[in-house]
Amino acid sequence: MFTMAPKNKDELTWMHVLVRVFLNSTTHPIEYAKVLIQLGHEPLKPYKSRTIFGREAFYYPSVFSYIVHIKNRDGLIGCYRGLGAKLTANIVSGIAFQRVTESIKFRDLDDDTVEIENLTIKERTQRFLQNTTRETAGRAAAILVSQPFHVIAVRSMAEFVGEEGKYTGVFAAVSIIYEEQGVKGFFCGLIPRLLCDLTALWLGKTLAHIINNYLLEDRDLKQYVSASMNFLASAMTYPLQVVSNCMAVSGSGLAAGSPPNMPIFSGWLDCYSHLRQVRGLKRGSSMLWRPYAGATVMMGGILDIPNSSMFSPPSIS
Repeated sequence: MFTMAPKNKDELTWMHVLVRVFLNSTTHPIEYAKVLIQLGHEPLKPYKSRTIFGREAFYYPSVFSYIVHIKNRDGLIGCYRGLGAKLTANIVSGIAFQRVTESIKFRDLDDDTVEIENLTIKERTQRFLQNTTRETAGRAAAILVSQPFHVIAVRSMAEFVGEEGKYTGVFAAVSIIYEEQGVKGFFCGLIPRLLCDLTALWLGKTLAHIINNYLLEDRDLKQYVSASMNFLASAMTYPLQVVSNCMAVSGSGLAAGSPPNMPIFSGWLDCYSHLRQVRGLKRGSSMLWRPYAGATVMMGGILDIPNSSMFSPPSIS
């Protein structure tokens, strides 16, 4: 069904890698704050506001306020904690993805002379399945080889919570993880990460294929369907991204992955169940309006966040 491509066609587009490195470096402080939010670390006090329906509710400050908090504590350089491991993961995954996808060739799919508009529905479906299968293989390989560096990056960022200073570099982190957890430590959170990425891929592409070929006829509208469906699929699978990052830290010995900050999970399903109970599966999904998911009480008709002083007996003078 498929054949291996000749080696002389296996050329890597380094410009794409450099662009990815630049973009990831530029946006790293946002990703850093997002990871800490996904891990449940909320150092900033919630504020009271109103929903679009006028109901009082508490919200956490935006991710940009979170970045300012990181900068105030650790300086500008501190906003780039874990960047080295993250860039390594991106470069490795980019190389793996391109190598695998270029090595898989489908005769019908790679025929550039074919006009897609002239194909039958059956032929379009066959091309969709072949293209998605090839991309699945590429993404799976990319995630598999980059997971150790992804774990190092997440744990490096998680050190913000306890200020341990263990993961000072990629090589030091490799030694620490191997000594403490063995080879399996490099693949913590792998399964939910794979499920998240591959489920989003198939869901987004399948929905786009169905809509473009069975529901829409307007060519102008079709060009927006793919991006819209990919966004929807990513939103639906986002909880698995939160689970993956929590599993990368849980049981690592870091304060962020240990009680009382985080339970020690027996597996990723246990982690998913816990996050669902505490309404934490959407942590970090919004950068601006971040709803407070903790307990609230009504005190004298005023919405407030409970604290120990509220339930202390009055002092006797």
